[in-house]
Amino acid sequence: MDSNVNPKGIGILVAFLLIIGVVSQGVYTVKSGTAGVLSTFGEYSDSVQLPGIHFKIPLIQEIHVMDIKMQTANYQDRSDMVDRDGVLRRPRILVLDSKNLSIGMDITVQFTPKADKGKEILSTYGTNYFEKLINPIIRDVIRDVVSQYQAEEIAFKRSQISTELNIMLAKKFETLPFTLDDMQLRDIDLPQIVRKKIEEVQLAKQEEQRLAMIEKQAAKNQSIKTIEANTKLIEVTTQAKGDAEKKRIEAEAKAYQIEKEAAAMAEANHIIAKSLSADLIRYESVRRWNGEYPKMLLSGQNELLLQLPQLEEVR
Repeated sequence: MDSNVNPKGIGILVAFLLIIGVVSQGVYTVKSGTAGVLSTFGEYSDSVQLPGIHFKIPLIQEIHVMDIKMQTANYQDRSDMVDRDGVLRRPRILVLDSKNLSIGMDITVQFTPKADKGKEILSTYGTNYFEKLINPIIRDVIRDVVSQYQAEEIAFKRSQISTELNIMLAKKFETLPFTLDDMQLRDIDLPQIVRKKIEEVQLAKQEEQRLAMIEKQAAKNQSIKTIEANTKLIEVTTQAKGDAEKKRIEAEAKAYQIEKEAAAMAEANHIIAKSLSADLIRYESVRRWNGEYPKMLLSGQNELLLQLPQLEEVR
């Protein structure tokens, strides 16, 4: 053995290394998005260690780290059912409707563990809390809601069913050490016989709508024709009334003209009659005589009839 080696120095070195090892065992780091819960001799502590550097008593205390980020559970009919990136992939949920027909439900549920409930989560459910607690609750809620409906109704009441699922699931989560962030109903897989029946109903409704549109268009066309006919009738009636009014006005104007002319003539005759005298009549007779004698003269009461000779005969 080398006499230059100091046993005391070796002992100090070994002790120092042991101290370093023990101290290093007492230092731990909690990463972002996680929380740590200490256990002392298997008993979980009430306090939760948030992200950062912390210390524990080596060999006596143990740190349990749990994910407190939002987690997503996808229930769908796919073959690549592998959990990754915080997404839990599970098969489509199959439930029975009110007539015991099998219905497939594709849903997505997002939830977040409550950091301050770390002791409760780990002591009651452990790290596999999804399979022990969350998954059964989700399936029970879907079964309870969907079983109230018939398969034919589910397709047309999807929004209502989704709302009921959200409400019931939120009530369940109120008593859990988890927060429900979201629940979405993505797809509903109905039995083939139901899908066929729904398609027939939809086709019947489409045909009914098509016939209603044709009937509505026909009624509209008939209404247009009626309006056009009424408009034409109004135009013809208005024109006829206009022509009749025009003729009436013209007739009244003509009658008024005749009346005025007759009145003027009567007035003229009256004036002429008042201006006539025996001398004037004699004068006018002489002035207008053409030199011929009348062929016959009639006397008064004796009725004497004379035939006067022509002037040429007298000559």
